[in-house]
Amino acid sequence: MRGAVAPSRLWMIESRPMERRAFLKTFGIGAVGLGTAFWAGSRNTMRGGCYLQLGTSISAGTGSTHGGATPSLIGERLGMFAINGAFPGSSAGQHKLPSLNPVSLYAIADAISSGDWSAQKRTGEPVRDSSLGNLRAMNLPSVTHIALEYGANDFRYDRPIGSDDDVGSDTFKGALNHSIRLLRNSCPTARIFLITPWWLPTQDDRDSDVHPNKLGYFLRDYIGAMLRVAEINRVPCLDLFNSGGVSKTNYRALTHDGVHPNNWGVLLRAVQISSFISTSV
Repeated sequence: MRGAVAPSRLWMIESRPMERRAFLKTFGIGAVGLGTAFWAGSRNTMRGGCYLQLGTSISAGTGSTHGGATPSLIGERLGMFAINGAFPGSSAGQHKLPSLNPVSLYAIADAISSGDWSAQKRTGEPVRDSSLGNLRAMNLPSVTHIALEYGANDFRYDRPIGSDDDVGSDTFKGALNHSIRLLRNSCPTARIFLITPWWLPTQDDRDSDVHPNKLGYFLRDYIGAMLRVAEINRVPCLDLFNSGGVSKTNYRALTHDGVHPNNWGVLLRAVQISSFISTSV
């Protein structure tokens, strides 16, 4: 898949400016400093459309200067209007922390479907309030592509995976099934697809290949669940866990805290997702 890169290359981009530039150019990116990027070569390949990104703090932007820029970079590369509707801490289904239920996927899909945003309140937290404002202001009929980036918090906060035929918010598979069907009914012409997490550690910073969560599930089990839900619902799935080039040997080079992308991780994600949209969605 385009967008994957040898792990040895990822180790270098944080510390060597020349390596960073060479690395980015392999994906058609020219960069000026950390905060400015432009796409080299072909662009605007979709020639219109609207890209809606739903997901977690990985998409919303937590910690790094341009953490929430991935949707905008995708839109710039593909010639689409981009909406960031991701929320820090959110999961697909019911959360271990009840205060996060209103911004988890099943509740956001319900609000999009019904037009009733009364359950989603502004809290004064800038990233959360920005995403909520983006969603409430969006022109739903204009949305052409919807990405669902989940699984990280479902694993780290010990959410049950459930079974293939679940359609409720109490399991991971059920919440994904429920949300895909609601979004498909609300936006019947939009292309919906899933995005798995990159490799990431457990909540207590241990190797997630070796240590399961408190329910006994490994991160790879949630990846497998997402691939299965995509198959059941006949939607594409971008499997960044198995094909994204980020693993336990190099993940710190692309994140600022082991989980959330740093500025170079943001650019890499934008390349991988936009390439997937242009070839597979």
